[in-house]
Amino acid sequence: MELTPLQRMTLPCGPLAYRQTGSGTPLILIHGWRGASSHWQDTLNSLADIRNVNAIDLPGHGETPPRRDQLTTEGLARLVMDFADQSGLERFDLVGHSYGAAVAVAIAAQWPARVRRVVLSSMGAARSDLEQQALTQTHAYMNMTLPWWRPWFALMRPWPGPWQPWLDWMSGEPTMSRAIAGPFLRQLPADDAVVSEGVREFLNTDPLSAMEVAIEAASPTFASVLAKIIAPVLLLSGDHDLVMPADGVAALAVRLKDCRTVMFADCGHMPMIEWPERFHRELRGFLTDGEVVA
Repeated sequence: MELTPLQRMTLPCGPLAYRQTGSGTPLILIHGWRGASSHWQDTLNSLADIRNVNAIDLPGHGETPPRRDQLTTEGLARLVMDFADQSGLERFDLVGHSYGAAVAVAIAAQWPARVRRVVLSSMGAARSDLEQQALTQTHAYMNMTLPWWRPWFALMRPWPGPWQPWLDWMSGEPTMSRAIAGPFLRQLPADDAVVSEGVREFLNTDPLSAMEVAIEAASPTFASVLAKIIAPVLLLSGDHDLVMPADGVAALAVRLKDCRTVMFADCGHMPMIEWPERFHRELRGFLTDGEVVA
């Protein structure tokens, strides 16, 4: 699998790695927990004829180095806006996968004039008041204990170097990489290179960044800003997603003003990888709806 070359820029918060291709209306892709811009390679290829497609690596993920300050959804939303400003992307479409969808929600809620359309993939909402209360309490508890753990995780940051050959072997060995990817994918790609690349990014994510993002995934702020989104929203999810179940997607849909849902049959947590043709057909149709073709 040939990847779009990485580019780098320096933002106010630090360096950022990203991939860019195509021309037209800007489109920003935001990956999920322990993901990377490489997860969007098929999207970069599929939409380059109609969009200026930009896929970023969040801090501590892919090739963007981790930050010293704690990662928060609001801070990552600001990072994406800094990227857009520095890249000259005045108004753009947004696609977020899993936790990246939470970042997309934060952007669309805080900067509504900048966001044209929003696609949230593999993202749901709390299905009851009790579930929301549990998430809120978990978030509060983890944030309370995080200051005790951050210094130790920060000290571990140089350690992956000696383990790199072992991590490379795990991601490159087909049986091992498919076992690691199994809980997230209902349909494993036939190309082992696609699985290997995803597992490699998963294993190489900075542990502290991964922990902070996991804590933010339970933030009550996500639910509180949904009503502020005015852009049209498309939800793309799999009916066998073990991370974000279908009823959670339905709970999210009813909280959005202008929303359409597409549920992929026999699909897990990564529809853009499991069913790329279907995923990109729906994505293209939504993004170009109402556009005048020259």
